[in-house]
Amino acid sequence: MPIIPEIGRRSLKMRMLIATVYLVLILGAVTTVYPFLMMVGTSVASLTDYEQYSVVPRYLYDDAALRVKYLQEKYRPTQQFDTFKLRYETHEPIETMQGDMKVTKTYGRFAEMATVLKTYDLGSLAFKARLGDWLEFKKQLPRKYCDTYFHSNIYPIGEVEVAFQNFMQKKYPTIAILHTSLEELPNDYVTVSPPYDAYDRHSWYPARDRKSLDWAEFRETVPLHMLNVMTMRPMYERFLNERFNNIKLLNDAWGTSYNYFWEIEFPTTKPADKSAALWEEFVRKKLPMRYAHLDLEKCQPSFTEFLREKYATVEKYNGLMSDKATSLEAVKLVPDMPETSLELALWQEYYEQHAPLEGIVIDTADVRFSKFLEDKYKDVAAVNKAYGTSYASFASITPAFQEEDYADLAARHSEIRKDYFARNYILVVKQVFLQGRALFNTFLLVFLTVLTQVTINPLAAYALSRYRLRYTPQVLIFMLATMAFPAEVAMIPNFLLIRDLGLLNSFAALILPGLASGYSVFLLKGFFDSLPAELYEAGSIDGANEFRMFWTITMPLSLPILSVIALFAFAGAYGSFLWAVTTCQNPKMWTLMVFLQQFQINAGSCPYIIMASLVVAAIPTIIVFLSAQKVLMKGIVVPTMK
Repeated sequence: MPIIPEIGRRSLKMRMLIATVYLVLILGAVTTVYPFLMMVGTSVASLTDYEQYSVVPRYLYDDAALRVKYLQEKYRPTQQFDTFKLRYETHEPIETMQGDMKVTKTYGRFAEMATVLKTYDLGSLAFKARLGDWLEFKKQLPRKYCDTYFHSNIYPIGEVEVAFQNFMQKKYPTIAILHTSLEELPNDYVTVSPPYDAYDRHSWYPARDRKSLDWAEFRETVPLHMLNVMTMRPMYERFLNERFNNIKLLNDAWGTSYNYFWEIEFPTTKPADKSAALWEEFVRKKLPMRYAHLDLEKCQPSFTEFLREKYATVEKYNGLMSDKATSLEAVKLVPDMPETSLELALWQEYYEQHAPLEGIVIDTADVRFSKFLEDKYKDVAAVNKAYGTSYASFASITPAFQEEDYADLAARHSEIRKDYFARNYILVVKQVFLQGRALFNTFLLVFLTVLTQVTINPLAAYALSRYRLRYTPQVLIFMLATMAFPAEVAMIPNFLLIRDLGLLNSFAALILPGLASGYSVFLLKGFFDSLPAELYEAGSIDGANEFRMFWTITMPLSLPILSVIALFAFAGAYGSFLWAVTTCQNPKMWTLMVFLQQFQINAGSCPYIIMASLVVAAIPTIIVFLSAQKVLMKGIVVPTMK
């Protein structure tokens, strides 16, 4: 039987075996890298789209997805989301067929737009006229008619919130000054969030504390794209939707033929049809009273009668209201919603139950916009000519919300994409660098741990290698026995010892238990045994003492294995969490891992922020190990070759 073909077959089998091993190793590497890439992809997402679970989120390469994300990020977080749904969605479910199943099309956590988003010709005269008029009106509109866009749902990382943080940092240069000025104690500027605004609430009025006044001052400076004009049509639509729940029921009750609730206009005066009763209820009970004005000439007589029915005598009125009126007739009605609680309660009761409708003047952004257009164009036909539309009246002209969104995204396309990509990391980095001493503590811990590991372990191993002690095997077995128990087993006695020594909340508590490693001593002892004895004999002949031979002969020759030990010491110290959180509970002594764990608790409802913090925490380890691959290989190969 020929030998050469047999050798060829064996060689082919060997190559196939090697190829199979490499393929398995590559697949193993992919299973390691892919989850990390998934984590990176999630870390640059937000509440809108993190549930896509994609390595590369869609908004980074798909302009349509970016537009959907922009709109949802702009409108979603607060009450404006109802306005957003009104402007861009129908109330019909979005269902498609996949096989025999009906499924809802989704983008991350939210449904896709039910209607196709409009595209506009940015250069058309009609688009420029409509958008220009709206922005001109918005610019001169008092801020009491505006809310703000771009809020984050949980953590204050939205565009308007970051701008407010920068404003507060400029106004209050240090955290100490900020603490003395506000009634709260934020740890840093990153955690400063705007005060709660309830612009759609019936009896809400902005607070007068320091932070609310700062917020009002800040809102006077924000660019127009951050301001949301609070029109009444979305609120009226939501009110009717809650009452009827189905547009068919509303049409049956009113004798109308609307297709959707959002088609219904909000009249500024009482309508003469079947909607009058609900319109009056909305105006009296739901309309924000800040946008209502009482005509004193029409309301003062009924207000006096209301006081007489409620209090009977001026003495009773003065006692309950802390007033000094000479008579009930002398009590004057204020035309606008009061801010103090006693006056507000009385004014609200009169407004809701007794004020004549003809005396209630609605002063909303809708009314002002209609008046603005009427003053500018004089005739609705002129508006239709400029806009290319067919509106029947100035009151029916809808604001250019969609045009504004389209133009803003077109103008800030790259800026918005970069903001979505970087905002989570900016938050994490600001937290790490601005809060506490976690970064310094971690750096010092890693430095001291690596230093002691590459100093104490080689000294112990050198002594066991150079001095042939009869009990050396027992010492090595004892050291290796420490590896038989999990670190958690030794944690309790170590903690008790550190506590009894009074070393809790100190660097000594973090470093002392890891000064020596039984495995490192065993590994180094074996490596030192393999070094040629002639080198030490030559050193002795030249008059070198033991320490000099250790330092000039053993250590230089052991650099590969020492580098491996240093790398593992770095990984252990840098990633240490359980021991650090047990022995150093003082925030001033927190390491980076403990700090990030506390940070992740606060960001528990934001998986995307947690993922960003984990990626940031992994970066130093990745850099160190990628840059030290050759050293690692030498540490693995050299001891074997020796």
